[in-house]
Amino acid sequence: MKFFKIDISNKHIFDEYFAIFEPEIADLTFTNLFIWDPFYDIHFTEEDGFLLIMAKPYNQPPFLHGPVGIDLNKLPIVIEKARKYFESEGYSFMIKRASKKTVDMLSECGLKFESIFERDLSDYVYRVEDLVQLKGKKYHPKKNHINKFLRLYSDRYEWKKIDEEIVKLCWDFECEWYEKRNGKEDIGLTFEKMAIERAIKNFDKLSYEGMVIFIDGRIKAFTFGEPLNKNTVVIHIEKADPDIEGLYAFVNQKFLAEFWQDFEFVNREEDLGKEGIRKAKMSYHPFKFAEKFTILFD
Repeated sequence: MKFFKIDISNKHIFDEYFAIFEPEIADLTFTNLFIWDPFYDIHFTEEDGFLLIMAKPYNQPPFLHGPVGIDLNKLPIVIEKARKYFESEGYSFMIKRASKKTVDMLSECGLKFESIFERDLSDYVYRVEDLVQLKGKKYHPKKNHINKFLRLYSDRYEWKKIDEEIVKLCWDFECEWYEKRNGKEDIGLTFEKMAIERAIKNFDKLSYEGMVIFIDGRIKAFTFGEPLNKNTVVIHIEKADPDIEGLYAFVNQKFLAEFWQDFEFVNREEDLGKEGIRKAKMSYHPFKFAEKFTILFD
């Protein structure tokens, strides 16, 4: 078994497997794997009809993403080959960020393993209709934020679909945002900046759509997303000037309303156990979670 470094030229390989597998977790898009490669150091190989994705994350032990494929007869063989490869390299064999679908497939094959639910890594999934319409008392705070933004900026803002020229302007805003948040003090924000740079530089080769908000002619927010499966869109990046009240809520609603109303669900990714991010994501009242698990084998 030989693993290869992920590269933009490999996109078609990943897309073909994901189209058949129909993932529910945000990890399993080529965009996500490619732009976060500086942190996760992604490698891949194809084996017996499965796509195997190995990560060697910064300051963490290597792991395998859940094998991407649907042939249950071949899955035990693939798992055994992957285990032997990990052991030959001196790594402990484990699958991390595995979806419930992967857990069920492994169980159906009769494999013996322990699955550990990872709340911090599980993705927040919302109904697109809920986040566009914001109906009901529970969404009043969001509507109030948006209404305040519109009162202050209704004649000063415009939104535009990202194209090859506009996407370059997003980098200037990201650098400003990073400096304002003292990003150099947060390794997570540093890797996020690298991810955004890769997304911007490869806009013409990746599959995401994007929207920017201009206020007084300057970019003050941008967001990127793409289909995850037939009924779910995933939001990869959402950035807004934190000093402009209501802008985050407005971007969230506007992007879904203008681009993604044909989808039933929106996956807004994980919170990584960070209290501020968790509070923000919970405030939108998730419909469900795309659960993720760590899997350890006997």
